[in-house]
Amino acid sequence: MSSGNQGLRRTLVVYAFALACVSTLVVGIVLVTRDETLTAGSVLSAIGLNLIASVVFAAIFTLLSTRVQERSLEQALGEQLQDFSARFNSELARANESFLPTDVYPPLDPVEGYGDKFNVDMTRSLGRTDFYAFRGPSARYVAARLRESQRIPQQVKVAMLRPGDRRSIARRASDRRFWARSRGKTPETLEAEVYDELVMSVISLFDYRHICPVDLLYTEDTAVYRFEMFDDAVYVSWFHGPQSSGREMPESMRFSANSFHYKTLRLDLIRRFEISTNKVTFDASQDDEFLMSHLTELIGKQVIAEDLSRWRQRYNAYVGDFVGYLRGVGGQA
Repeated sequence: MSSGNQGLRRTLVVYAFALACVSTLVVGIVLVTRDETLTAGSVLSAIGLNLIASVVFAAIFTLLSTRVQERSLEQALGEQLQDFSARFNSELARANESFLPTDVYPPLDPVEGYGDKFNVDMTRSLGRTDFYAFRGPSARYVAARLRESQRIPQQVKVAMLRPGDRRSIARRASDRRFWARSRGKTPETLEAEVYDELVMSVISLFDYRHICPVDLLYTEDTAVYRFEMFDDAVYVSWFHGPQSSGREMPESMRFSANSFHYKTLRLDLIRRFEISTNKVTFDASQDDEFLMSHLTELIGKQVIAEDLSRWRQRYNAYVGDFVGYLRGVGGQA
């Protein structure tokens, strides 16, 4: 329909131009024939002079009109380019916010530190959030980080491996064999280390219940990524990234709360908590008897008060260096 309309408009323009030329020619001939003093030579001479004048006029008109048209075209193109550039930049900014990280943090080994920029940014996010969530194989540093925060979150959700899940523990231990401090250790030793980390994580989260209730979900995690989520951003660590191989602290990326990754991960986590039955909530009404009963069910063997005391001491020693580091980072956040 559009091409047909354009063809019709072109035809009408041709007919209108032809009609105007014929009408003008007829009027001119009529006016010339009314002058009885004109001879054939004077008519031809007049035509010749008019043709010369027409050429001169056409040359001048073409020169002037071409410059005007060029300026008009340049102005029109400039306005269109500005409009296109504004729309392109707007779409690019929207796409960047939706899909690209706002920051990237390189992988590290403990001998290189904990990553100042990563921990400063995360401490800032934690210091202004009401919602905190973690998902990953082991929540070994979560309680320590939460205890050092200047602000208490109103909602804490943690998803991690279940201490009694031997297959998932073996998978995670297999990934750790490439770490610098794991070289030379047997698979059994690495599995025992992961197991102890998980039990200590559960106990440390239970001990945090006096500050804020903790929703804990046990998952079958393949240890491909880990994330920590706040109101303003999510920090995703990629265990199997191209630069993360053999590094204890993998490459991490920060995505804003308006990003596709943030919205997807948050909705997925909340739904997992809604539908899963393999979860527990720790609150201030519970005592160590509840924790011992819970751990006994988790690991399949009796847990007594001496076991809790030993694991608590080991956890404090395990995170002692990290806690001291966080206190130093807090001044920069």
